[in-house]
Amino acid sequence: MTEYNDTPASKTRRKQDMQALQEVGLTLMGLKPEQRARLPLTDGLEKALDEARRITNLDARRRHALFIGRLIYDADSDAIVSAVEALRNPLRQQRLQHWTEQVAACDGPKEAEPVLQQVLTEYPEGDRQALRNQARNLIKARPADPDAADADQRARFKRERKRFQSLLNDLEKNAPLY
Repeated sequence: MTEYNDTPASKTRRKQDMQALQEVGLTLMGLKPEQRARLPLTDGLEKALDEARRITNLDARRRHALFIGRLIYDADSDAIVSAVEALRNPLRQQRLQHWTEQVAACDGPKEAEPVLQQVLTEYPEGDRQALRNQARNLIKARPADPDAADADQRARFKRERKRFQSLLNDLEKNAPLY
């Protein structure tokens, strides 16, 4: 006689899991196509999400969300759910801001290297040379005394900081989530 340690999930638990996947499906239905491209979606799921764009009736959208939830269940649901959570994580933007502040506080490009290495570890597809150039420009544009800096120096620093932040945002937008 064989003993099974895995007890099957109760009907209530299965319904709760399917409800959670339906909510993930509703979230997927609300994403832009470029955001969905970063997710590990199957072809059938992508077609169903494209189809959801044309459905306007609330009951039909609810039923379609059930269908999408079932497709997520059949696909790799854990990977899809974790990728959606990573996409919706508000701390990602704060991390980019923190890296920008760390680079701006460095005295020279050599001191910014550990921060740039953190960025490249997180986003391995990033261009190391472009990142170093933007960091060097940001450090060079920082006025020695912010209180005594004239308007042109402050404007240049602000512009270089925005460029560096834009480069980090581009890395974030183009990075796959799986």
